[in-house]
Amino acid sequence: MSVPTRAALSRELIAQTALALTDEGGLAGLSMRKLGNELGVEAMSLYHYVDNKDDLLDAILDTLFGEVELPMDVPDENWELAVRRGLRSFHEVLVRHPAALELFASRPAKTDQAVRVLLWSFGRFQAVGLDVERSAQAFHVAVSFVMGHVALELGAMALIRAGGGMDVDAVDDPALRQLIQAQRDVESNVIFEAGLDVAVAGLRHAFELP
Repeated sequence: MSVPTRAALSRELIAQTALALTDEGGLAGLSMRKLGNELGVEAMSLYHYVDNKDDLLDAILDTLFGEVELPMDVPDENWELAVRRGLRSFHEVLVRHPAALELFASRPAKTDQAVRVLLWSFGRFQAVGLDVERSAQAFHVAVSFVMGHVALELGAMALIRAGGGMDVDAVDDPALRQLIQAQRDVESNVIFEAGLDVAVAGLRHAFELP
């Protein structure tokens, strides 16, 4: 991926290119120099569009929030369908971009796209009768489920499925053998959908939603 002229540069293009680099090498490997090389410009040229590395991370986060597809066509009263579709999209973004979980977990949501997602999320809960405080609580419960699931999926569960951890053939206890094998066999999306069912049921019960 290269850009033929500096005239094609924009904050959005820089952020998208930086995100692609983090997909390949992680946040630790991202530098303004490497980003400039990828774009075919001197690193100093990037500072016309981003103030510094910290601002670049905000721009990447804005791009990630922009990838979250919000179901705007779902009626207000059908909060469950809207929340399910929104959380599925958020999950897809986190899985698609390995660095996304760290950025969502470590940086404040203050960009334009972040505000779009936050206002939609709070609005869905307020539309069915929750006040601002309870809407914020419900939102955090829902988002925490997705981020926790992805952290486990990309970490320990990925290692287990790749054959890490206990050697199932060396385990004497049949129940433990079954557990280890089940963890390796179960599909990620199956786990997510099961967890999503529990999260939605919990939201309905805890916040007395219709």
